[in-house]
Amino acid sequence: MRVFGFLSSAVLCICLLQGLGNNAHKQVSVLRAQIAADAAALAAVSHGDEAAYYFAETNGGDIMSMRRFGIADEYVEVVVSIDGMKAIAVATDSW
Repeated sequence: MRVFGFLSSAVLCICLLQGLGNNAHKQVSVLRAQIAADAAALAAVSHGDEAAYYFAETNGGDIMSMRRFGIADEYVEVVVSIDGMKAIAVATDSW
């Protein structure tokens, strides 16, 4: 009887750790996507679109969309994807 309790506890712990591991992987991907989006948006504002693509790729991301908006196109919105997780960043160079 004690062996069954030990085995069921071990199986439960393994299942919980597996679930936590999958969630942790998703959280890391979301964080990486946000960092890549922030870097790309800032690069687009200060150095242009090519720099944005460079920084997104350097951080492991793919730019899904990039748009400029505002009265003088002073804002840049970038959507970046990493491992299926997407993040959005908006940057401006105007004070």
